[in-house]
Amino acid sequence: MSTQHPDSAADLGGRTLPKIMAVAMVVLAMVGAAVTLADAAWARAYWLALVPIFGVMCIIAAWDDARSLDRMVVRQILHWLSVGLAIILDFNFLQARGEQTAAATGLSSLLILALGCLLAGIHLDWLFAVVGLLLLLMVALVSIAQEYLALVFLLGVLIIALLLGAKWFARRLS
Repeated sequence: MSTQHPDSAADLGGRTLPKIMAVAMVVLAMVGAAVTLADAAWARAYWLALVPIFGVMCIIAAWDDARSLDRMVVRQILHWLSVGLAIILDFNFLQARGEQTAAATGLSSLLILALGCLLAGIHLDWLFAVVGLLLLLMVALVSIAQEYLALVFLLGVLIIALLLGAKWFARRLS
């Protein structure tokens, strides 16, 4: 006879769909972080494309839980439409008018997406909140990495200049 609480067994073994979706969301977000660091112009399209993907995943998870078009499914639809609208406004009014760079818009889109996932997790399944927290961490890491990328680039230029200067100086001495 098992001493586990019935709900704990269901949490661990049941409802695998939100677990699979949360893992997929994290993988997609990691790809997005790499895209943002590599090419800011493409990052914009990538983060914008993730909104409906993440939204559909959460809506499917809500549907899987309810098996009908209940309030939670409708709330998730409205929730993700709102997140998408916020990102579209961010692109069309802040970046398009020159208020933000493409890289900054990509990061703010990631921030909006992170908040959307965090709130979906609060209202739907805690795993989506974990995804939201990981996305918030990515916002911080990507923004820090961008700062350090410039430093690493400058350091690389300095090292190359020093090596070329040392080679030139060594030729002059011989």
